[in-house]
Amino acid sequence: MTRWLARLLIAVLCLGTTTVLLEGPAFAHGQLVESTPEKGGTLADPVQTLTMWFTEAPPRNAHFTVTGPDGKRVEKPWLVGATKRLDEPVTELFLVDGKWEPRLYHEGYSVELPVAYWPKAGEYSVDYLSIASDGEQVKGQLKFTYAGKPTKAPEGWKAPDHGPDPGLLAALEAAHEQDRNQQQAPVPTTDTTTSTQVLPTTAPSAAPSPVAAPATGDDSPLVWLIPVVLGVGVVFLLARAMRRPPAKKPGPKSAGKPAGKSAGKSGNPAKNAATKVSAKKR
Repeated sequence: MTRWLARLLIAVLCLGTTTVLLEGPAFAHGQLVESTPEKGGTLADPVQTLTMWFTEAPPRNAHFTVTGPDGKRVEKPWLVGATKRLDEPVTELFLVDGKWEPRLYHEGYSVELPVAYWPKAGEYSVDYLSIASDGEQVKGQLKFTYAGKPTKAPEGWKAPDHGPDPGLLAALEAAHEQDRNQQQAPVPTTDTTTSTQVLPTTAPSAAPSPVAAPATGDDSPLVWLIPVVLGVGVVFLLARAMRRPPAKKPGPKSAGKPAGKSAGKSGNPAKNAATKVSAKKR
């Protein structure tokens, strides 16, 4: 019973840890939350437009590409779509006065991505690059499978080959540079001889940029490290308790009689009879 209970506790602990890992809040902002087709999904018909929903509206110079199985791009310029209420709200964290505060997003901002044609069945990928309102990079890839019939390219079609907008790349680089400067800024020191504060010689930036969230994708180390450490400790203690041998029960007491009395009754019968006859003659 004890071992069965320990195994049950281990299973519950593993399930809880997995839930924390999967449902941790996203630190990066403006992320992709829904799409049609969904990530890893399959398209059976040659649709004309792919739709993607983000927690923030991407800027006009955001970059989107659709690449077919043959490595050629088939997208047309993207369009701003309608806003809709998300099926499941998304929680993102913002750093306010040194503390992470959650914000719940119920609305999704869509991007309509027209597809010129479907050259062949197989795996397609949508790559996107954008910048969020806090200066963080929004980058990712959506893969899906097209299982429909091939379609012909439009007359005069030329596959796009341009890269991201230079203004977008410059904005991302500027945001990263400000983050690096903040991380490397010297700490003010105090001169003990004059009791006055010595300020750093470099001039502060005109407008501080938002503090970047930890660059760990959608999860901060603190979100999953603490539950994992606690879970490993509890599993170790439970496993150790399961390996401990049960206490030995005391054996039954000997039911025999003392050796002296037993020996007296278990002697030679002939010798016992002779002893009785000698006793009578006396």
